[in-house]
Amino acid sequence: MNRQQIMGLTFTGLVSIISLGMLSKSAWGQASINQTILHNTALSMHNTYRTQHHSPAMTTSDSLNSTAQSWAEQMATTGELAHSSSSQRNGAGENLYVYYTTAASIAPDTLANSAVKSWYDEVAKYNYANPAFAASTGHFTQVVWKSSTELGCGAAQGTKTLEGTQYQAFYVVCHYAPPGNVTGQFPANVLKP
Repeated sequence: MNRQQIMGLTFTGLVSIISLGMLSKSAWGQASINQTILHNTALSMHNTYRTQHHSPAMTTSDSLNSTAQSWAEQMATTGELAHSSSSQRNGAGENLYVYYTTAASIAPDTLANSAVKSWYDEVAKYNYANPAFAASTGHFTQVVWKSSTELGCGAAQGTKTLEGTQYQAFYVVCHYAPPGNVTGQFPANVLKP
């Protein structure tokens, strides 16, 4: 299979993106993803990257896991990759990811690793000489944001039809508290390795 990275989204298979098609609601929010493995892997990956940027390790938050899981299930239901409202996540920061595949499932550790690596890989575009928010690096800066101390993640499976082919869609959401990407606080919170 050919795996393509398009606008921060991973597509597995040969996909030409012209139209997002329609979502089948028959498989929304399935509980087949082992959330414990997903949480542990996502936390470990975040903390590995944070260490490289002189940020302290985060801890798991049950309330953030809950809000992240709720939003992942919502996206799996609607088939729309969109941020939740600030009130839906209790003011937390948020990173989103979707993985499309024709395979029936994906290992939860692979899913977590793919999501966090995708977010972190934006580091290549970050300008430490002009530390500020940019849409092209906002996922990365939230991952390593020094003042964020708690992490919660969730994932849900849905289906998505793209260009007439039905895919399994695995949505990943991570919530961060306190939230990152605060204007004026980039120099103190996004440190060069």
